[in-house]
Amino acid sequence: MIKKILEIENTQSSDFIPKILNGLKDILKEHNELSMDSEILLTREETAKMLSISLVSLWKYTKDDLIPAYRIGTKVRYKKSEILLALKKMNQF
Repeated sequence: MIKKILEIENTQSSDFIPKILNGLKDILKEHNELSMDSEILLTREETAKMLSISLVSLWKYTKDDLIPAYRIGTKVRYKKSEILLALKKMNQF
């Protein structure tokens, strides 16, 4: 996330309120896009690539219930949001 600094000196509120509102709109839009993106189902290959691990390691993490998986017929899929959450849990000290 990029930090933006707004300095206010000798300025009327009518000059900077639209800038603040536009900044908030951008933040909310970005958050909404991230939320929608996190519910995407990924294949085993996409998940392994995202985590920079082998398919064997992914299978082991799935088998050990470290990363939740969903079976759809013969296919295995992973929710992006749950992968990120599992990654956070694995990296907690």
